[in-house]
Amino acid sequence: MKKKEHVNESGEVMLEGLIVYTITVFLLFFLLAIFSVLFQAWNVQTIANETAAKAAATYKLADSDLADPYVSVEQITGISRFRYWFGDDSLEREAETKSFEYSQDRLQKTTYTKAVTQPEVVVQVKEDTLARRHIEVTITGEYTVPFGEALSYFGFDSIAHYETASAECLDLIDYIDTVDFAGKQCSLDILGSSLVGAINKMMKLIHDITD
Repeated sequence: MKKKEHVNESGEVMLEGLIVYTITVFLLFFLLAIFSVLFQAWNVQTIANETAAKAAATYKLADSDLADPYVSVEQITGISRFRYWFGDDSLEREAETKSFEYSQDRLQKTTYTKAVTQPEVVVQVKEDTLARRHIEVTITGEYTVPFGEALSYFGFDSIAHYETASAECLDLIDYIDTVDFAGKQCSLDILGSSLVGAINKMMKLIHDITD
């Protein structure tokens, strides 16, 4: 009876273990890269939302600080009544400057991935309707992916993010005053109640005849 020879399989086990270990490490790096991309996209969007909300809430306060929510009584009482008259765009320019500085500071403090290019922040104040406007903040940046050199073969060396946020400017006093003024100017009260009543009766008569 022929004896069965013992085969040493330790080399095959080591090779299989090395393959599994390599794949596992690669998957971990890949998941870390994907997480970094998703986190940076969320971070840029969050900063854009914060910047737009803070700038819109303090739009009428030219000397306010977006990083500090405290507003003094002097700032409120010092608001000009003619802040939107005669084409004055000082509030708009102040809001754009403060928004740019705030977003740049937040990006530097909360971003741990390296920026390929300097992040670009565009702030615009857009008119909606009478006495209503909103701020639009757009942040564009390109950031490297961790282990990007190894993952560059799969197209993950760098990722560009383009996020836009907007918020309505809060200036209720100006809105109420403008609406009241427009309502009085567009009404027929200045003609007198008797004349307005006669016009209404005449229009009603014409409407009944044509019907």
